[in-house]
Amino acid sequence: MSSPVKQTLKWAQKLLPACDGDLNHAKRQLVWLKEKIISDRPGGAIDDKLSEQEQTQLEKYINQRVFDHKPLQYILGTQPFCDLDIVTRPPILIPRWETEEWTYKVIQLMHQHLDKSRPLRILDICTGSGCIALALAKHLPKDSAQIIGLDISNKAISLANHNLNIHKLSIRNTVEFREKDVFNLDLKEPVDMIVSNPPYITHDEYNSLDPDVKEWEDPRALVADEQGTRIHKRIIQVAKHCRPYNNDLPRLIMEVGGTHQIKPLTEEMQINGLKDIEVWKDLADKDRVIVAH
Repeated sequence: MSSPVKQTLKWAQKLLPACDGDLNHAKRQLVWLKEKIISDRPGGAIDDKLSEQEQTQLEKYINQRVFDHKPLQYILGTQPFCDLDIVTRPPILIPRWETEEWTYKVIQLMHQHLDKSRPLRILDICTGSGCIALALAKHLPKDSAQIIGLDISNKAISLANHNLNIHKLSIRNTVEFREKDVFNLDLKEPVDMIVSNPPYITHDEYNSLDPDVKEWEDPRALVADEQGTRIHKRIIQVAKHCRPYNNDLPRLIMEVGGTHQIKPLTEEMQINGLKDIEVWKDLADKDRVIVAH
């Protein structure tokens, strides 16, 4: 076995505690960490061989993963989401595949039922990095939507605006981000649809989260209350004031924490006059999104 191969295996083995003991997973993470180092080189040199200084940097990244429990996406600095490289910074919530999956579904639904006579006005509540708002703005037909992303965190709004500036040449619809608490939200402007990935984890669930989540991501983006539905219920109260865009597009699309939240949220929607309630499952066959007209 050649020395570089041995060294690569040694690095991968060091990563095992951060990869649930899965060597293949560790090797993939190692590739991404090395690619990060190579892409950061001044002058753009792409030689796979790492210098001594670069090997030291790689060891630092490995230690951050293993001992500091730092999420890979925070080390790499980006997370792919709907054909966008979303910049990630602690403590702003890292975009997940489950959210990306239903965002694509929303885009497809909108393409089928958009009314060309006027743009669709969309609120993205709890926007975080801005990933959902920016994905909609990129993939919907040009000038078919006006999107406003809201978040209680000024750090989240700063990051969302940074992502907007990075991707502004590929964005085909207007997007703006505002710092706002949903509990102080009053719809003074007409809104057709709300999309949201709100906090939905209970306090008990939060206590059992992996350290790479609990020690790095903002609890306000994760934890709601003892049932995990406090923010959802407030968003439902706001959504009842949305004007129906047409009979085919819903007024509200929200990510949820699982089947146990569907019944109380359905009841809350019915109380607030929302109807035609649907539940979308994710690729893991878990109840992931609740939708209402």
